[in-house]
Amino acid sequence: MTTYADYSFYVTEYLKGREAAVQGADFDYFAADASQLIRTYIGTDIEVDVPECVKMCCCELAEMLFKNEQLSANSEGLSSESVQGWSRSYESSEARQSLMDSRTRNVIYKWLSGTGLLYRGIG
Repeated sequence: MTTYADYSFYVTEYLKGREAAVQGADFDYFAADASQLIRTYIGTDIEVDVPECVKMCCCELAEMLFKNEQLSANSEGLSSESVQGWSRSYESSEARQSLMDSRTRNVIYKWLSGTGLLYRGIG
């Protein structure tokens, strides 16, 4: 299976000079995950001539997946915390997954709507 974006594309084309949120080998792992999410939405694998919009989508999804994993590892389900009145709120894993699914869908539609890649009808 094809990974739609590599670290070089991520740094030069997607970030365009901004600081990388995901580094080298970590990017490759999350880009592979992001590519699989894209395949799920488009229903096939793009093996040659991957469009730039797919590469950009892959980069944004890879960053999002990385940040979500970092947040999950550091917060242990904590959604908010107050100091003076000492209050903590926790978020269920189902709620967190639902939010992640919604964000994934938004990113995919942001980059791929209007390209024909999401079309599932009879052509």
